[in-house]
Amino acid sequence: MISKKESRITALIMLICAIVFIVFAVTHPESSFPWSNAVTYSIYAVYTLTMLILFIAPFKRK
Repeated sequence: MISKKESRITALIMLICAIVFIVFAVTHPESSFPWSNAVTYSIYAVYTLTMLILFIAPFKRK
């Protein structure tokens, strides 16, 4: 079982990685993925959902 602190740290690291990725994407518009936008948006959605769950999960009561 992941502790509250580990969950928050993992979510924070994921958030920092997302911010770094966004900054890279904005500064390098010539880069792209080899698959369709639907796949890309699905990956973004799963990543965001996972990050939100890790942020919110420690606040749930037993």
